[in-house]
Amino acid sequence: MGNRWIETILGGKAGDAVTVEPDLTLVTNGFSHGAIDYTEGVADPDKVLVMYDHNIPSGSPEDAKVYGEILRFAQKNRISFKQAKGYSLQYLADEIVKGGQIVVTGTRHAAVLGAKGVLGIGLCNTELGRVLTTGKYSVVIPETLVVKVIGTLPKGTGMTDAALCFLEKHQELRGKVIEFTGSGICDHDKAVMCYMAGETGAYAAVWTEAEDPDEVFNLGNVCAMLRMPCETVQDQTRAAFAKAATLEDTIQAGQIGGCNGGTIEDLRRAVALIEGKKLRYSFRLTVCPATSSAYLKALEEGLITKFIDFGAQISAAGDHSIVPQGAGAMGPEEKLLTTGLYTFSGSMGCEDARIMTASLETIMAYAAVEN
Repeated sequence: MGNRWIETILGGKAGDAVTVEPDLTLVTNGFSHGAIDYTEGVADPDKVLVMYDHNIPSGSPEDAKVYGEILRFAQKNRISFKQAKGYSLQYLADEIVKGGQIVVTGTRHAAVLGAKGVLGIGLCNTELGRVLTTGKYSVVIPETLVVKVIGTLPKGTGMTDAALCFLEKHQELRGKVIEFTGSGICDHDKAVMCYMAGETGAYAAVWTEAEDPDEVFNLGNVCAMLRMPCETVQDQTRAAFAKAATLEDTIQAGQIGGCNGGTIEDLRRAVALIEGKKLRYSFRLTVCPATSSAYLKALEEGLITKFIDFGAQISAAGDHSIVPQGAGAMGPEEKLLTTGLYTFSGSMGCEDARIMTASLETIMAYAAVEN
């Protein structure tokens, strides 16, 4: 058996301690902005990017305060600062990173970059601050699980359902690298699997052409799934799962976007699913384009017009997966189906609102009814 992908990227064998210089360090107004409190200068400003990408425009005074803090940090250290580009990781995947690079930031969802052959690593604020200060990152190379993906998804399901099925069966992968392999999978679906693989607590995920898999995952066995509500953000990787067939009738809202959804591929698919249908009475659907580029393409293709005609509300491009207040927040005891990956209490408004992750297909099946 040859070197695993992570061993090639980091230059050693599993179990070796190595030190590398990341190609890019990303700071956002999401979880990673706290890293600036742990920096003593910035070693290489040209290898750092600061982005305002969560819950935009500011939905609270606290959000506006964080915006000011990261902007001043970028100005002081002469770091590139971007806003109005949309969700940072999707922006990087679409327009910035290249295969073989190493990117560090403050969220486990950096695993999405593995769909581009990039090592995306989520760090705590203290460690991210250390990388900003030194330009270096040290780690013991983790073990790898190679998973071969075969088969075709059943009608009415999507890759988010596949990822939820995978997560339900793999809750023992904390700290490992998940190396997916398999033919016939489009780039969008690869990204979804990598994105959500981080929800196992995995160190990273990637798609390669590896041989000799450790196990096989058959898409043909997938069913529509839900990630259920949990109490706190610390509980998120342990949140329960349920089959979407158990879904209650009283759902008030749906969200296409968050931190997993809203790409141009998602928007095209959603429009295809509402053709000839109308929005369910009393149901509100929010569409959150992932990036400004996806928003512009959706405008050019007439998708936004179709969403508005359908009765959907459109958010600014970006990550709206955590909206405790502001546009998109949920009211008392309301229930939301979202493609986003956070379901903890208070993540989308009231503490007693119930948030559930679902596939685009499940959300649209609930939102759209026959004329």
